[in-house]
Amino acid sequence: MSTLGLTTTNTPLPTLTELKDTQPLWFYAALFNFALMSLCLIAGIFDDRTFNGVSVWSKPIKFGLSVGVYFITLIWFATFLSKETLTSNAGKWLVAIPLIAGVVETIYIAVMAGLGLASHYNFSSSFTSIMYAVMGVGAWSMVLVLPWMGYLIAKQNPITHPLIFAIIIGLCVTLILGGGFGNYLSSNGDHWVNATPTDANGLWLFNWARDGGDLRVAHFFGMHAMHAFPLFALLLPRNWGEKHKLGVLSGFIICYVGLSAGTFIQAINGQPFLAG
Repeated sequence: MSTLGLTTTNTPLPTLTELKDTQPLWFYAALFNFALMSLCLIAGIFDDRTFNGVSVWSKPIKFGLSVGVYFITLIWFATFLSKETLTSNAGKWLVAIPLIAGVVETIYIAVMAGLGLASHYNFSSSFTSIMYAVMGVGAWSMVLVLPWMGYLIAKQNPITHPLIFAIIIGLCVTLILGGGFGNYLSSNGDHWVNATPTDANGLWLFNWARDGGDLRVAHFFGMHAMHAFPLFALLLPRNWGEKHKLGVLSGFIICYVGLSAGTFIQAINGQPFLAG
């Protein structure tokens, strides 16, 4: 049986206390990243240094938020697993792998931001080259554990339930698209394709290029499939039948994957997601 179970509520969103009790290490990792994001926000108010045309603190702010949400999401999904699952030997590895990778990555990004240096695509020294490779391994480990978690959820819950179906497919799609687009992005040398190499005039909040292609767009949509699919499932009308919900959900998933692939095709052809 899952920790919370699908019968306890029609929209099984756990409280903060339930999140903490489900997996304390992931909970504190999320809080750490949110705190780091907040500190970088404050630093950006007093520090006017820029990198690639935007505040040096822009990247750790975005990564702190993203990784924090990642851990909170994993805990929510873990509420559909038995308590014994995450405390088993295999479960401890499932917890530890993304925990170490996520925390190390955001700390390094924040430190490099404080020094006014690039954390990504930085091959200026042996140390920065090694750390870029370490971040790559860490990023892959954070997505490789997702289908593993999806498999465990599928074993312990009815896969025909729309929310469970959305969680499992979302975890797998995040690996395929988020990991795949991320791998292409990291091996490309930079994220701009026939675009001005600056974030100064980028799309608000995301800094995506508006005068050419930007590989970060497809990576963003790919990585957030694990959030988009379950949230869409929760928004479906409660009075709809299970088959109807699954049909509509499947249509949304197909459209989302198509959108993600479309933004990747846009980027590699040097076209902006939204032109300026």
